[in-house]
Amino acid sequence: MKKLVVLLLATLVATSSFAVIDPDDDMMGIYFDRNADDNCLTVGPSVLINVYIILTNTTAPAINAYELGLTVAVPTGMEGSIFRMASAIADGVVSGVDVGTNGPLGGDYIVGLGLSLPAQPALILHSFQYMLLAAMPVEFYIGASSIPSIAGVYPVVQNAEGSILMQVGQSTGGPDIPVATINGECVVGVEEASFGSVKSLFR
Repeated sequence: MKKLVVLLLATLVATSSFAVIDPDDDMMGIYFDRNADDNCLTVGPSVLINVYIILTNTTAPAINAYELGLTVAVPTGMEGSIFRMASAIADGVVSGVDVGTNGPLGGDYIVGLGLSLPAQPALILHSFQYMLLAAMPVEFYIGASSIPSIAGVYPVVQNAEGSILMQVGQSTGGPDIPVATINGECVVGVEEASFGSVKSLFR
């Protein structure tokens, strides 16, 4: 019996240590790794933080444009304690033009790519490097840009095949829910399937 209990505990530990990319199609989130596994981070001041806007499981064969609104929420009065050290379209893999207005606390990202990005389970659309001067909580939200190409609250990507605009979902279910956190309460993806909801507890 003891061996069975130990085996079950080992299985639970193993399950919780390996996160899974959001299984739903066409979802956008913010992650602290390139595989879309980690959207919750605890970090002290003066540490370089890699942040990625990732489109998971896109149904489009390739993407050649994207637009979204990004909000980086920090405690009132602490706005000067977060720095965006770098910002790169498509993680620097291809060139592009961003006609949105944005800064360390977010804004619009309206990007046309010089070359299409082929679909993959975790497609990096944009990358950043941040640094905090204090170990404060930070929440990242994504939604539609301030002047969306398609009316609604969702980010938009363009299917390179036919240049078709399509809305994509947010990894945690909506624009009022953070998609990633630093030094705060961790968030999980939202799915309709109950099994998916159970799995999200172990992300």
